[in-house]
Amino acid sequence: MQKWLDSLELLREVSSVPKKYASIKQTKPIQLSLFEILTETDVLTQDGNKQLQKGRNYSQTIELYDFMPRFVFGHQADLRKKFNGLLPALVREFECRGVPFKLTLAPATIVQPNGESVAHYPGADEDILEMVLRKMYIEDNPRLYDGQPGLTFTVNSIRKELKRQGKTRSHTQVIESLLILKGSQISCQNLKTKTTLIFNPIDVLSFKKDDDPDTPCYLIFSSIVAEALDNLYFRRFNYKKVVAYKTNIARLLHRRISHHFTQSNPNLTYSVNFSTLLRDFGLEYPSLAKAFIKLKEALKEMKDANVIQEFTCEPICNGHDPRKIDDYFIKIIPTKAFSFEVKNSNDIKANILEILETSEEKKMSASKNLKKSSSSFFPKPVKSKDDQG
Repeated sequence: MQKWLDSLELLREVSSVPKKYASIKQTKPIQLSLFEILTETDVLTQDGNKQLQKGRNYSQTIELYDFMPRFVFGHQADLRKKFNGLLPALVREFECRGVPFKLTLAPATIVQPNGESVAHYPGADEDILEMVLRKMYIEDNPRLYDGQPGLTFTVNSIRKELKRQGKTRSHTQVIESLLILKGSQISCQNLKTKTTLIFNPIDVLSFKKDDDPDTPCYLIFSSIVAEALDNLYFRRFNYKKVVAYKTNIARLLHRRISHHFTQSNPNLTYSVNFSTLLRDFGLEYPSLAKAFIKLKEALKEMKDANVIQEFTCEPICNGHDPRKIDDYFIKIIPTKAFSFEVKNSNDIKANILEILETSEEKKMSASKNLKKSSSSFFPKPVKSKDDQG
């Protein structure tokens, strides 16, 4: 333990830590204890039988934050050539629970060993790394560091978790992804309230620049994650399945359905316009036809993962030219196993709220949370018209 403390006090490579690690106040409010509740749970197997499954398969989505189109999926090298090695800020619009938002994504600038500066948007690797970091946070007795959620880790521990999930990343690749998450900046404006929140996916990152994979590292998650945890704006999802997906759409769509589709009735369907998914996922393709091919690949992957039972994609034709397809209306029938997971998540959330309402800590902070909720950046938790179930 002393080795960790001594090492962490010296970590100043990316962003300075205001205090020595040993002097940072560590707390664990009841909200974090509830965030951590991912113990053994019943799941429904494909043949309809119940089976006890370890909590390692589950993690949590974060309200609003996980549904911002803040990743760029695709090759960024061509864009860099166009802008002489740099990348412009991207502006995207999306909706969360029916509330419109505008997001501006500024890329991170990474200095290469040869001294050259190269710009990077967060991409698929960073999306997966964020899920891994959050999973490690949940399983490592999650705490607040001076009121902010933080994690101590090693590059080796990240690589081991990635390997457990069938992913391979080198030491250098993990460091680069961490730097991209630290260096990229997101400006998100609630177009309804005109409130703007500016943040980095990783608020503070400290590490020692050497090749020792077991050197202690330290990070603080974004402030928007801290607010979500404090207000219980999170929901359980099947981490193991999502990380294993090969298609970006499957990874994004599974989390969206898990978070927003709270109906556990297996006879209900999830429906959404394809254009809504493209907008809210920040996905860009040369044509709708090519995008539709990727969608079908993702839906098949989710079907193979026993998440989707059936799906239909109904063409929406152009009003002036019926031969032209403008959009697709997607209907998804979840499997019994997925519906069972949703029911378990509902039960867990209900238990969480009951525990919190009866806790002394909640009663003591009730007035604080009441004031916070009135000015919260998060939209009210109502179902969007674009996510029908």
